[in-house]
Amino acid sequence: ASSAAARPCGSSGSAAECRPPKGASPAFAAHLRDGEGELRDFGARMATLRPGSSRAAALAAAYSAAASFADAQVGRVLREGLDAHNLTASTLVALCGDHGFKLGHGGSWGKHTLLRADTRVPLVVAGPG
Repeated sequence: ASSAAARPCGSSGSAAECRPPKGASPAFAAHLRDGEGELRDFGARMATLRPGSSRAAALAAAYSAAASFADAQVGRVLREGLDAHNLTASTLVALCGDHGFKLGHGGSWGKHTLLRADTRVPLVVAGPG
């Protein structure tokens, strides 16, 4: 695509026509152009979501299910790994997670703002005593 046809990344169109932000590193530009990760066409996909729509509700339910599943797996590791082998009293557990995904909160979807929900991550540390 010529530079005249290039469009900002995140708007509709093919990834090959994506124009990375001015000053973007070559690696970041390739990341956007090649369509890797959640940034490619994110704005175009999310622009059609409306809070309260059936699609938004389905995405929120799926996200909640995924988070619940991950939480259950952590519990399973602690229960079956530590408790079952009498390691709880001698093990320090540190758990750091992703900051999550806004589901329409503040009129935003995803993780692409500087709001508190996008910039904080959980850290849980537990151990004997």
